[in-house]
Amino acid sequence: MTLSSVPPVAASLIATTDNILQIAPVSKRWKADAPSNVVFLRPTITKHALLIQIGLLRPSTIIVADQTIDADIIDQWRASHPFGDLCLARRGTSLDKVRVDLCKFNGIQVVNTPGINAPHVAAYIAHWLTLGDLTAPHEICVVGFGNVGKELVKLLLDQDPDVRIKVLVRQGRASDRTEKVFCKSRVSFVVDWLEALEGASAVAICLSLNDESAHRIDRGLIQCMHSHARLVCVAKPDVFSDDALQTLAVAEGVQLVVDYGPATLDAFRMRTQALGCRVDTWRNPATLTTHAATNEACNVDLDYAVSVQLSLTALSGIVRRQLAQSLAIPSQPLETGAPQVSIIGRGINGLLQAVMLRLANYQVTIYEGNQDRDGASHRFPARPYLAVECHRAGVELFEKLLADNPSLAPLFKEAAYDIEFVPLEGEIEALLRRSGVQFQPKHLSLGEIAELSREHVVVSTMGGEEEVSIIYCAAYYRIAAGGISQSLVGASLVQEIIQANRRLSVES
Repeated sequence: MTLSSVPPVAASLIATTDNILQIAPVSKRWKADAPSNVVFLRPTITKHALLIQIGLLRPSTIIVADQTIDADIIDQWRASHPFGDLCLARRGTSLDKVRVDLCKFNGIQVVNTPGINAPHVAAYIAHWLTLGDLTAPHEICVVGFGNVGKELVKLLLDQDPDVRIKVLVRQGRASDRTEKVFCKSRVSFVVDWLEALEGASAVAICLSLNDESAHRIDRGLIQCMHSHARLVCVAKPDVFSDDALQTLAVAEGVQLVVDYGPATLDAFRMRTQALGCRVDTWRNPATLTTHAATNEACNVDLDYAVSVQLSLTALSGIVRRQLAQSLAIPSQPLETGAPQVSIIGRGINGLLQAVMLRLANYQVTIYEGNQDRDGASHRFPARPYLAVECHRAGVELFEKLLADNPSLAPLFKEAAYDIEFVPLEGEIEALLRRSGVQFQPKHLSLGEIAELSREHVVVSTMGGEEEVSIIYCAAYYRIAAGGISQSLVGASLVQEIIQANRRLSVES
């Protein structure tokens, strides 16, 4: 499973928030597409340097991976950003290195992305379980049946029609429904550790670390496996007891592969050294890697998941700000001297853009667009969750627009959220004309649009899939695409971006 690139609407939403600090690994795609308020720092940044950067940048969001987020970092963050909402986004699943209790105490929202990297980690495990002759073992033990375990079982079944898989689960975790998903003759579920591992020659360890699993794999379980077993562990190596590690250190045929973040692997090296069995001195040295969830495809998926989380936070902020003010279209034109903006396209998208920009006290001129595309799309983009949330936000804003402009209300069929487009567009146009918005019947060529954009900002609603773009100095910045319910969200988004850029130009 490879997710799409971060949609423009997500990047545009994120651009309306305060600074975002990413100290997690990053995909090339997201680094190129991220808005300018996302600052990327090396994942290996020292704690001291991170504290300085937090004080300088005052981020509203920090994106982390396997780094430790302790009391010092949390206190410095809240001190540098004493008001407003803060969000810590874990690019992955485990939160054991995050002081979640202190985050909650300081009003910091903590989100993670469980299951996103599971297909990539499963593929990594399957690769390492391959034997030296490049054939996969026909009997495999999978310890743990979370997101990674499920993906691994599905992958192994697809790869080898003859494979037999024994899955170790906690008591009561393997339901009849779960078993029906897999071929019962090829997958068996057990709850006893000894039953699962006895004689096993290929073992995938992918369970979460908790009080029950910590140090659970002991010397006895290591000794009960096949003398030439291969263990691939993507769980925290604390699942092994001290005597298990000492047993592995002297085992001639057992091969251990451990994959995790750099900090965790460094701690593992120090632990084995303290036990007197440094990993590089083992009879069959362990292989330590950080590759299971760091390939480009996995980074793309993780960045996509985080960007959706951040865009939803930004979306709620936009809706909150718009609902806190009046959306009543002014009844009087603006005085001369107001900043100008032009809109290409007078369908419902263009009209709603004009509404939001007029509310922001811009002198608005609307030009005709391509008549074949001058309207609204009813197709949602291929990002269902984000599209649904944008739709919900759009409905909320539309209800506010109708409440503040009573002449529009009769045109809104409340039962089905259906819109009588022609009468609605006509009434919005009438209100806009009364407020001083100029309507020009002229169709502008691309060259004329580019030239106009050198004088002031131009908003085009005429791109592919009825997308919305901001054009300035002949450069196009794609913002969003969507249907009528999302048009008001897009218009609010454009309003905030244009206003923010105007403030920056005034300050500079």
